[in-house]
Amino acid sequence: MYAHLRTAVVAGTAALSLVLAPGRPAAADTLGEGQLREALLDAVDFPAGWAGDSERSAAERGFGVPRPAEPACGELFDSTADPAARAGFARSRGGPFLTTVAAAHEGPAAAGRALAAVRRAVDGACATFRTQERAGEGLVTVSYEAAVLDAGRLGDESVAVRYQRRPAGQGQAATPVVADLVVARVGAHTVRVAQAGYEGDRDDGAMEAIAERAVAKLRDVAEGRTPAPPPDQPGTTEL
Repeated sequence: MYAHLRTAVVAGTAALSLVLAPGRPAAADTLGEGQLREALLDAVDFPAGWAGDSERSAAERGFGVPRPAEPACGELFDSTADPAARAGFARSRGGPFLTTVAAAHEGPAAAGRALAAVRRAVDGACATFRTQERAGEGLVTVSYEAAVLDAGRLGDESVAVRYQRRPAGQGQAATPVVADLVVARVGAHTVRVAQAGYEGDRDDGAMEAIAERAVAKLRDVAEGRTPAPPPDQPGTTEL
């Protein structure tokens, strides 16, 4: 096992404190797209100052959560599983940026295989990946290299990795940008949370809390409960 990869397996789940609501799925069922959207993070799950972001805004900026150019690394930050639900968030126009994807699989074994594929990727072919970012009127190629991310146990099993940005060309100054990725399995489902931004602007404790919230919401919906709003519920912010 490489040092940059942390895998956590949680045996069992906490006892239910709420009764299953009528008409909602049992724990063993696979969620549909509408239920995955209900389980997805939204603006009130974030600390004050965050707002919704979109793929269009990210494309116009030319930067955000990285999109690997290598096909083998395309599912690090996304999922081709169907059904799936996606959302993006930003704390300012300059970042940090966060994306999340909740996906349903054919069963717990299939979800486990999806997580294992992420583990193999960050251990091997995707220990380094490349992407393009906008620079003035043109594009520059940068690479991201896997490093240590110390994250707590999440879901039934999880993978966490930190990527550090490196210029791909000679003579380019390194920009202190990091991209953290946490992928967790909850039964037959997976949830990805990825955050990218300047190293000095980031709060690792906040990132871990957001990932924990993503897993908790997914588990609530998978077990037939309506996710309760966070107690402080900061509301939304316009960028």
